Amino acid sequence: MGQRTKFYRGLIFEFIHFLTNSRTGTGKRLSVPFLCVGKGGAGLGRLLRFAARSYQETAFRRGKTMRLGFHMPISGGLVAAVDRAVRTGCEGFQIFSSNPRAWAAKPLNEEEVALFRQARKKAALRPLAVHLPYLPNLASLPSENYNKSVQVLTEQLIRADKLGADFLVAHPGYASQGQSKETAIQRIALAVVQAFNGIKAATKVTFLLETTSGQRGELGASFEELARMIEAIENNGGQDLPVGVCLDTAHAWGAGYDLARPNGQEKTLAEFERLLGLDRLRLLHLNDSQVSLGSHRDRHGAAGLGRIGSRGLARLVRHPALDHLAGLMETPRMAEEDMARVKRWRRYRKAI
Repeated sequence: MGQRTKFYRGLIFEFIHFLTNSRTGTGKRLSVPFLCVGKGGAGLGRLLRFAARSYQETAFRRGKTMRLGFHMPISGGLVAAVDRAVRTGCEGFQIFSSNPRAWAAKPLNEEEVALFRQARKKAALRPLAVHLPYLPNLASLPSENYNKSVQVLTEQLIRADKLGADFLVAHPGYASQGQSKETAIQRIALAVVQAFNGIKAATKVTFLLETTSGQRGELGASFEELARMIEAIENNGGQDLPVGVCLDTAHAWGAGYDLARPNGQEKTLAEFERLLGLDRLRLLHLNDSQVSLGSHRDRHGAAGLGRIGSRGLARLVRHPALDHLAGLMETPRMAEEDMARVKRWRRYRKAI
């Protein structure tokens, strides 16, 4: 099924959910003639509610539901990260492959990599995302910092490939003082193309530009900026490069995309489809936010305990246009109760 079809199917199901679950001010369900046949009878509304529940249960049984996971620390080793993922109920996960606050990376141990891949395969954890360290700024002007940023990106693509990762996720970067936004976007594109050219071998890793909140001038806070980055990558000779987008829900909320309400979600997805195409969306960072909508601040919250809230995130988890993706949470607590709560959202409408 195409992404556009799934998107509009999502609209239909949310409309059905609205019609069949709307309540009056007294808390009673709306008794609209075309939704009800006979007093207390099994009317169209009841039939539609049954159809919506049946769709969710069928999707779950067929595996057409969002895979869930956490960002896992690698303290104690790569295999320890797999063990933690299994204990917390992950179905996929994300890691840093090295110290996220250092330029240099300790070489990967081949024996440890083999054990990691074996453990991950046994646990059926997919996808695996590797996050780029924090120091690189791909938008830098020609400088030592830019050269180091490209070098780190190249090395992290190679490391992700060795680990068998599906994705390498990166914040695009930020404009330097006096640098125009357009110049910064062109620098990001050049850095990505140079990094892929530096691999000197085919890779199965897809590079994902992550949405940002726009905090401190970060680029990538709007879908338009991300679309321009990808267009610039293709114009710089990267037409065949595996490049997509990771949508961080907390960052998008901070940037002004209302993901708490149904109409805001559909407007957001429609804009993404128009500017980028939903086929570019490859991963979700399923984070709640502790800041106000459009504040351009980045402060993650546990899923369902922030400003986006349980209802907002639950709709995204169940959305037919997104159910083929993985939703990976990035909160330090990595609590089993958070995972259990999100899994309830995924399966049961009444769980929220």
